[in-house]
Amino acid sequence: MRKSIERVLLTALLLTAGAGMAAIQGTIVTTDGKRLDGEITWKSRDKAYGIRASGPGNIELTLERDMIARLLIPKPAELTAIEASLKRGEGAAAAIPVLNKIINDYFMLIWDRPATRLLAEAYVKDNDPSNAIKVCERVIAADPTAAYQGDMAPAYWAALLMGDRTARLDDLITQAVKNADRSASAFALIMRGDMIRKDGDTNESASRALRDGYLRVITLYSGIKAAQPEALYKAAKCFEKLGHSSRADQMRTKLKGEYSSSEWALK
Repeated sequence: MRKSIERVLLTALLLTAGAGMAAIQGTIVTTDGKRLDGEITWKSRDKAYGIRASGPGNIELTLERDMIARLLIPKPAELTAIEASLKRGEGAAAAIPVLNKIINDYFMLIWDRPATRLLAEAYVKDNDPSNAIKVCERVIAADPTAAYQGDMAPAYWAALLMGDRTARLDDLITQAVKNADRSASAFALIMRGDMIRKDGDTNESASRALRDGYLRVITLYSGIKAAQPEALYKAAKCFEKLGHSSRADQMRTKLKGEYSSSEWALK
């Protein structure tokens, strides 16, 4: 049975060395609507959150994950700066130590996920899938759903594909398409197309990648705008391979017309 919030609030548990992460200022909103402000820490050993609540007595509390509705934590300025730098196409190597620090400081505190995604993408671009997988699986060990849903998942899949971990990747793509949100499902279908294409640069693989991956995203997931540029770009490449130049032009025209600022349009 889920513990009551009142019971936890009456039981002031000291934050122990099991936390192991930086304390970050923010707010915990509990499932019964209470708001707790203070320094929040993820307690790895207990798989729970600790908070040194603001106010008289400076009480320290531990709350289990199912007692928390959401965390409200300001975005670190360093992450915003790195996102802007990478968007400008500046080198990712300089961002790696900063991203590692953000992940350590904000582990299980919201901003570890986007930082891990950026770090994994940087490793993949540096042809280092092993480290990309490693940083993602640290998050996944604490939250297994991160392997098949959310913003980090596509970066993890790309690392698995580069590292030839196809059995694991295939399982996660199937799980994402069936059980995850529509955004994760759309990116999973793109990755399915990539897996098919990696088997060989043939007409058959191009046709299958279109049918089972990219075109499904373009037609069935048109509302997921973040996935459209990549799907359109890769669909155009497949149509080119098949000799359907007019269909390839249609994909490119839509890509450049509707998503002109995307990295895929710039390609």
